[in-house]
Amino acid sequence: MRLIRLAACAAPLLLAAPAAGQLLLDDGHMDRPLAEAVRAQGPVHIDGRLDEPAWALAPVIDGFRQIDPDEGAPVSQRTEVRILFDDDALYIGARLFDEGPITTRLGRRDMPLLDADWFGIVIDSYHGHQTGFVFDVNPSGVQRDAVKSMTSSGESDDNSWDAVWDVATSIDDEGWSAEYRIPFSQLRFNRAERQLWGIQLERVIGRRREYAVTTFIPKSERGGIPAYGHLVGVQGVSAGDRLELLPYVVARGEYVDPGANPFRTDSEHAVSGGLDARYRVTSDMTLNASINPDFGQVEVDPAVINLGVYETFFEEKRPFFIEGSDIFGFGGGNAGTLFYTRRVGRQPQLAPATSEADVPAATTILGAAKLSGRTAGGWSIGVMEAVTAREEAEYRTADGDATMAVEPLTNYFVGRARRDMRNGQSAIGTMVTMTHRDLDEPTLEASLRSSAYAIGLDGRHEWADRSWVVYGNIALSHIRGSADAIRAVQTASNHFFQRPDADHLDVDENRTSMTGASGLIGLGRQAGEHWRGELQVATTTPSYEINDLGFNYRTDRRDAQLNVTYLQQRPGSFWRAFNITGRARIEANYANEMIANWLTLTTSWRHLSYWQVQTGITYSLRANDDRLTRGGPMAVRPANTNGYLLVAGDPRRNVSWSLRLEGERTEFDGWYWGIAPEIVFKVSPRWNLTLTPE
Repeated sequence: MRLIRLAACAAPLLLAAPAAGQLLLDDGHMDRPLAEAVRAQGPVHIDGRLDEPAWALAPVIDGFRQIDPDEGAPVSQRTEVRILFDDDALYIGARLFDEGPITTRLGRRDMPLLDADWFGIVIDSYHGHQTGFVFDVNPSGVQRDAVKSMTSSGESDDNSWDAVWDVATSIDDEGWSAEYRIPFSQLRFNRAERQLWGIQLERVIGRRREYAVTTFIPKSERGGIPAYGHLVGVQGVSAGDRLELLPYVVARGEYVDPGANPFRTDSEHAVSGGLDARYRVTSDMTLNASINPDFGQVEVDPAVINLGVYETFFEEKRPFFIEGSDIFGFGGGNAGTLFYTRRVGRQPQLAPATSEADVPAATTILGAAKLSGRTAGGWSIGVMEAVTAREEAEYRTADGDATMAVEPLTNYFVGRARRDMRNGQSAIGTMVTMTHRDLDEPTLEASLRSSAYAIGLDGRHEWADRSWVVYGNIALSHIRGSADAIRAVQTASNHFFQRPDADHLDVDENRTSMTGASGLIGLGRQAGEHWRGELQVATTTPSYEINDLGFNYRTDRRDAQLNVTYLQQRPGSFWRAFNITGRARIEANYANEMIANWLTLTTSWRHLSYWQVQTGITYSLRANDDRLTRGGPMAVRPANTNGYLLVAGDPRRNVSWSLRLEGERTEFDGWYWGIAPEIVFKVSPRWNLTLTPE
């Protein structure tokens, strides 16, 4: 276990010289393993072979221990990792010996792990114990990268982050190898001469469903980024060039049937240009700016036909907004989030009352700038400002062609600050959002808010060796606009003040502003041998409105939920692992009318052979639905009972299968049942064949 021996000899050096490198380890992290990186003596060619002389001079990291299937045991197959660096990049060389067959799958970037072998590294370069950068690869060279962050439920991966890094793999008779090059420009770290980073090295052996790591934390304890080991040795480096400029010119051609649009043909061409800039204010603070940004390379959203009451939430895929997105997170749950980046550059909110119109597909972003990063004192800072253009649509009437404004000139501002303390075990933060619109026409003034503001405070505190956590947030919103615009807000689907039987709600025809609030507090037991649980209470006032720059799908609610889980994570004589979870939830609006009230019991059982059984049953009491009639009177949601049974075979097999049975019965004798079999043939690493009925 060379990694542990390295920790024993390196810790005194770190404690002896705090001034030189500021590498003091606190008492809570003295027992974490240390990995050492050394400066590369000569070039490293990324070919997956680890045959450069520089690799032989790097210390070997081989202290991997299993999380699954044999918790705490050494990794079943010999694993050796070495880490190098030069002025520009970090290099990781992994030699993954294997006496059995290598399992691999081809797929797109960020594909699921499936049953393949993988090697990964997670780097907490801020050393803030809250955020890590993930770099995974399988034997076929498929890359996975993500920003990992800590949430109330554990670690969460944001796979929308795509870094620029190189990796190559090779397979031979003794196993396989992976060779990484991660530019320092893709990481964020402080300005210290000697760096101290959090690190976790991971290996997955697919045929054994084995997961092994260098920093082993028992399943009964709260793990994650705060529990990672440390990477030492990196010194005298910077995060790349301070200024990067990327001008662009784009030529587009569209060959689409214009339908009823008389202003377009089936052959359209356009040319545009812009500039992206990235400036490192410091090694841990980055300024991103964009003039007329090009999002043409971004993956298109899936087609959605929304017949429901609520707005569809789309994931962010634009690189400018993805970078540093973990810093801007605030809220979540039923109250929504204060900053929904898809509001910037959105589809215009207005349109002519005719299909014979040419409406822009998106609002032009004239310019945007964002400063984000983390200071050495534990502050995470994020500031963003963007300006979107006034957009007009052409349309045709019996009197001729005309134009109308469909989106005004708009300014968006977001500010976020969060202070992490006690090595990530406590945090407190705030967020402010502002939206201002130039409503220079009566149509715009009658339809849209002139300004919108939101401010929030959030925090969390862990104790008892991170076994318990209390967390919460509170937010206030305020919007202003004409009486017509505020009336439109009151009658929107997330408010429905016009409901005829809602005595606690009323549409105020003369109202020109609206203020609301939302709050949440939760208490959770997040570690323990068998028992886990969480109690959460939340409220959102009827007048809470954040959809100018945030996302919220309904207001006027009070709710409470209790979750209790019993789990067995150590293999027994028959089951490898199982868990049983009970949940109870109650929701009411501000008139104390029940809108949801249910109990559910779910179980998951995994046999020693990796067969799996899952069950679930939910009983929902009779409740009210104040959204079904879309502003009309309250409807009754009948009591019902529904359940499911899922049985699945060993997913490691070349032919795997699953069978799901489900059904529901309501108090008025309504019912349904369904059966969903599935067979997956994995006859080649290059493709799978899945058979399932429609």
